[in-house]
This record gives sequence, structure tokens and C-alpha cells, in this order.
Amino acid sequence: MSFFKKIFSSSKEEFQEPEVLLQEESPLCPVTAVVEQDNRAAHLYLWGPENSNFGTKSCWVRNLKPAPEKTNSREMNKGIAPMLEKAYCRFPEGQSALKKEDLSFVWLEEGDGVALMEKTEIIAIIPSWSGHGGFFGYARDAKGQESIGWELRDTNEMHTRVSEARECWEAWDTETDPFSLHQPGMLELYEEALGKHDKYYAIDNREWPPRGLYVRNGPSKAVCVTVGLSLVPQPQVEMYVEDRMSHNRIELGMMLNGTLSEDELDSLASGVSGQAAIPWSNITFLGEGHTINLSIGGDHDKTAVLLTSDLSCLPILDLGVYRDSAIRLLWMIPITTKEREHIMEHGSETLIRKLNEFGDEVYSLDRAEVSF
Repeated sequence: MSFFKKIFSSSKEEFQEPEVLLQEESPLCPVTAVVEQDNRAAHLYLWGPENSNFGTKSCWVRNLKPAPEKTNSREMNKGIAPMLEKAYCRFPEGQSALKKEDLSFVWLEEGDGVALMEKTEIIAIIPSWSGHGGFFGYARDAKGQESIGWELRDTNEMHTRVSEARECWEAWDTETDPFSLHQPGMLELYEEALGKHDKYYAIDNREWPPRGLYVRNGPSKAVCVTVGLSLVPQPQVEMYVEDRMSHNRIELGMMLNGTLSEDELDSLASGVSGQAAIPWSNITFLGEGHTINLSIGGDHDKTAVLLTSDLSCLPILDLGVYRDSAIRLLWMIPITTKEREHIMEHGSETLIRKLNEFGDEVYSLDRAEVSF
């Protein structure tokens, strides 16, 4: 893989084809981290899927030659990775080339950002907010704030984030990993609030991270709730909310009135479990008031679900805190196409207020459509 072309400048200086020194897939998201180096500079990249909004994010790492007075925009327009200009370069005379054997990645816990390590030291970071507001990443060897690489100061909170991420990944490599530790307690909590489960499914397709589904087909309601989604924080949350620790960990649940047949229960379980990977596979997040297109079997007009914990009829479950983040249980409330369109245009507040008037009927696929 190469992000930049081999071309020649007007002075006939040959620009070396960039060499890939390190490449690795995110453990959670469809994102690839790449370190490339030519004979002038080294850069860190994050590369997302073509059909996503993630795009390609980049951060300068170091110059290998004396820094230019100004960034060469002509070279950049031709697809050549830029050198950092002298005023922002901690080592203006250039540094030695990076060595493959000294490099490694530490992925941030959400899987949408990465730190580049040279032996035990962080030399560059691309966090989730890269590519916005003239910011692309942090570099140890930068000074000040130049768009292709901001200075990574000792006081930057990303040092703590990277350390915590390393600690997180190491915990998953132990025999008593987070899922084996927390799954029994989560099931116990669900059973105290919702009743003893009739079925329990693994919904991770035998792939990491592990996830489960609590299923109860009770005398008056059938309910499915995910187990373990919250052990991995959602990506992109801090792009949209100020307090990521209150929004980045979720479980999903859905409840329907009545005792369901086996086929109906399987349809409900499939509907809930099928949404469990959305945040990571789509590099996004799910939160209060969001909607998802979802077809639950049967003859009815409910074509989507509203995610909320803000209806008065919903069971109250305190899922506590994990790694300093509050865990939110978002219930999937069946809604019609028209109701979803209203949310997309006006937000969820009005619909939630009107759904509260239905009481337990919000769990019925035959509920009358809300009028606006």
C-alpha cells in the first residue's frame, strides 16, 4: 500500500517511493494504521473504508532532512507527503530514519485512534478528532500547532489515554478477561430486575470481543438484552458530546408485550443481536434519541426502533460504571417510518413525550401510530 506517488521535482531530485514500515488493523473498527517513510519524512496514517465518512487521516512524524522554511504546497498538490516546516520542527536539521523493529502501535480503547511507539516512547498519535478544525495529529518532535502535526506536550491527556489503552488490551489477554469477570454479574443484575433468563446466546460469532444475549419469554413480556457491549467503549463519541465518559458504554435491550412463539422470540433475539456491532463496524456510536431501521417479523407497521432510556414505563436498571464510564441501557422501542422521519427532522423529544402517553403499549407492535 502506498498513499503517495513517485514523482520528480523540477530540480530533478528523485523522491523515494514511500516504504511501509508498519501496518496493522484496528482490533475493533475497519480501520488500518500505516507508517510510511520516504527519503525525506515519515508519516502515520489511519485509513478507513471507502464507503465510510472516516476517510484517510494523517500525521507527520519526523523529517529526515533539514526542514524547509515553508511547507511545499506544490509537492503536496502532486501527492508528496510534506515535510514539517522549520518553525514548527523540534529537530530542524532532520533526524535518523525510523527502524521497523523499533515501532509498534497502541490502539486507543475505542479502536478509532492509534498511538505510534518507538520502543517505549510515544512519537505520534492520531485520535478520533483528527481531520477537524485544522488538526490532524500529535507528534513528539513537533513544536507548536502546525496542521500536519501538533506538539505532543508532556501535559497532554493523550499520554494517560494511551497508557490506559495499553492496560485495557493487556487485561483482555489474561485468562480472567473482562468478559469472564463481568458477564455473571450482569446476568444476575438482569435477572433481579427482569426475571430469570430462559435462554442465553453468544452473539459474537466466536470473534473478539465476546458478547452475549439475555433472553426471557415471560408471562406478559418477552425481553432481550445484550451482555458485554459496554466492556468496549464506542468510537466517535467525543466528536459529538462533551462528556464522553457518560455516553461511550452501552447495552441494548428490547421488550415486546405478550408471550412469544419460538419463531417470534428468535426474530426478536435476532433483531437485538444484529445491532450489537453497529458502533464499531460502522465507526459510529449509538445514543439516546438515535434510530435504527429494523424489521421485526410479523404483520405490523413498525419499521425502525428508537433508542431511549427516557420513557417512564421502562424498567430501571443501574448497570453501574466500568473503567470510569457510566453504562447506559438503551431500549429499542418499535416505531413507524413516519415516526422515524419526524425524529430525523425534529429530534426525538416530541415523540418520546407522546409515547409516554401509551404506557406499556409502546412494547406492542400493534400500537397506533403517533400523530403530530
